[in-house]
Amino acid sequence: MDIINIILLIVVILIFMVLRSVLGKRTGLEKSIVIDFKENKKPIPRDKIENKVEKSESTKLKQQNQKFSDEINLLEKNIKSFSIEYFLEGATKAYEMTLIAYSEENKETLKMLLEKNIYDEFLESINIRNQKNQKLEYSLIRVNKLEIRDINISKNTSNIDLYIDANNEFVLTELKDEEKSVNKNKAHVKEIWTFTKKLNSRDPNWRVSEISRLN
Repeated sequence: MDIINIILLIVVILIFMVLRSVLGKRTGLEKSIVIDFKENKKPIPRDKIENKVEKSESTKLKQQNQKFSDEINLLEKNIKSFSIEYFLEGATKAYEMTLIAYSEENKETLKMLLEKNIYDEFLESINIRNQKNQKLEYSLIRVNKLEIRDINISKNTSNIDLYIDANNEFVLTELKDEEKSVNKNKAHVKEIWTFTKKLNSRDPNWRVSEISRLN
């Protein structure tokens, strides 16, 4: 080995030693570097976020109660154990139950939830679905917003119009010419559901008498 190669080898070793002293050893336990562009902002505790949402919803409910205070008072006097909070909770469940019953072709549940005119429309849709060899199955039903749009009481009948904003996901399976197709769908639904009840009826259920699509 000539003198030049020895000098080059010494230079390479020196450079390696300098880099090692500056960068340090890698042990495999180093933390990965994460750049957080919001690192200067303190995170909001989850409980405060939830409280803020709850207060917001409570404020909206109070405003609705004030707007329809006369109608709500009349309902409370004529319907045993009626409260607007309980009604809204029941309406949310009724919405979910209606969609599930429609997909499962549960006619008894649909009769319990719907007035005859709306029941007939759902029944016709189910028959058309069967004629096309289609099967409907919901994988997600999520009500984002529920808002009273109107309360009308006349001739011993009460109608409450509810604005419903929901995100739904469903699967439509179809058998055509012995070939099966599966379509996954998502829908952002905005509708007005009208719930109706006779004030002198012993039946505690409110039934859907009208559905208006807004989108």
